[in-house]
Amino acid sequence: MNLNTQFVFENKTKRLLLGGMALGLVCLSFIFLNDDEYHTRFWTNWLHNSVFFTGIAFMSMFFLSAQITAFAGWNSVVKRVWEAMSQFMWVGIILMGVLVIGVWGHFHHLYHWNTPGITDPTNPAYDKIIAGKASFLNPIWYTVGTVGFLAIWYFWAKNLRKASVDQDSMETEGGYTYHKKQRKWAASFLPLGGFLSTVFLWQSLMSVDPHWYSTMFAWYSMVSMWLGAISLTVILIIYLKSLGYLEYVTFNHLHDVGKFLFGISVFWAYLWFDQFMLIWYANNGEETIYFNHRMTFYPVLFWGNLLLNFVTPFLILMRNDTKRKFGTMFFVACIVFFGHWWDYFYMIKPGARIASHEAKELAEGKQHGAKKHAAVVEEAEEAPTSEEVAATPTTEAVSHEVGHTAGHEAPVTTSKDTATTSEHSAPNAVNNESSVAAEHTATEVHGKGHEVAAAEHAVDEATAFKVGYTIPGLDDIGVMIGFLSLFLFFFFQQLSRASLVPMRDPYLEESLHHDTGALIEGEGGESHH
Repeated sequence: MNLNTQFVFENKTKRLLLGGMALGLVCLSFIFLNDDEYHTRFWTNWLHNSVFFTGIAFMSMFFLSAQITAFAGWNSVVKRVWEAMSQFMWVGIILMGVLVIGVWGHFHHLYHWNTPGITDPTNPAYDKIIAGKASFLNPIWYTVGTVGFLAIWYFWAKNLRKASVDQDSMETEGGYTYHKKQRKWAASFLPLGGFLSTVFLWQSLMSVDPHWYSTMFAWYSMVSMWLGAISLTVILIIYLKSLGYLEYVTFNHLHDVGKFLFGISVFWAYLWFDQFMLIWYANNGEETIYFNHRMTFYPVLFWGNLLLNFVTPFLILMRNDTKRKFGTMFFVACIVFFGHWWDYFYMIKPGARIASHEAKELAEGKQHGAKKHAAVVEEAEEAPTSEEVAATPTTEAVSHEVGHTAGHEAPVTTSKDTATTSEHSAPNAVNNESSVAAEHTATEVHGKGHEVAAAEHAVDEATAFKVGYTIPGLDDIGVMIGFLSLFLFFFFQQLSRASLVPMRDPYLEESLHHDTGALIEGEGGESHH
């Protein structure tokens, strides 16, 4: 069998992907220059795309490990695609490392739990709920749960791929020895990936809404990444076949990947509904705020999520023959890929927007408090000292001095006159005190009115329709194209470093004869035996 087994990363493709990365960089720069004072939209785009594409690499490794552990043989002809995709976790370490540096240096306000003084009861920023979670929501755990765990996963992915590539140069017996090594790496990765991924997702995503929690969030997010990986697998298989590679991948192989795309989309919808229904049914305000806020202020994101990620793939892929059609599978895979990028947009943007406004309100409150303190200090400095008060002559002394200066022509006030004067002045004093009290009350009410109006304005500002938060803007999509180009550039580099066919894989023959012999040569291609 003469197969084209070596992928060549052509300069034309490199230039195209470098152009996509340049577009992403331009869009990021544009967002940064037109952002708020905390650059919230810039950092949310960085977090969104870093976690999404790193998650695709992680789930490629997780899915491949599950297939190897389950003795699956159909996938041998496409396993090098997943191996190359999994290596992107090395780039993910760098991308997440930027966010870690931002947490330690307070360069961004993505996470309200990282606000200085928020766990200190004597600080105005103190938050009792976040203080109770401080043993987990802190920079140390964030570093371990993101960059640390990614480094562990990449170590496993690198060794699994090394054993797979080394297998190609061995004889049949030696090849089986390396296959057993792959099984050890794959089987041990499953618990590492399954348990540690929950911490990764809690730290990087769920802690954007630190007052909210869901025990199903990590599994829901993992399945969303999984569908991103499977849809991208479909796109890459079809693209590589259009270039003349993977000619041994048949309609039946594509059909199997399509079944995963369909089945896991239904599973994602189940998890989405299960999480939503349980929270809705319990009606616990601490939990319902997450969905209520998104349904009320982000309806396009909320309902668009279901339309893209469940309704569309379910209706199109329900028919069995659609999973074998070249054009249909490519179209659905593109929708599902974009849909789960949209899903992560929906998870991150509303919560991060609230966190940035809370940081802004806290900063304004500190400025107001500082101004008020400065005014009190200034008033205290202008007030006379005790020595000055003691040295100030009394009214009687002043009257005596004036009388003496005028040749004693000033009238002398008797006790009777004083009493009469007091009787007349008392009602006036009471009236003056009442006027001052009423004026003070009116001032307080007016001030509270301003505070309420300011609070309502802040709520409106944090929930008003805004491109980049309420819906993705063209520049957000440009950033996604930039990250996707980076992912594909790294993927194609890895793919070109090894044979596309694992020639010594024990299950290769089973994979090559997985079908009736129909090779994909395009939609409606001819059959060969």
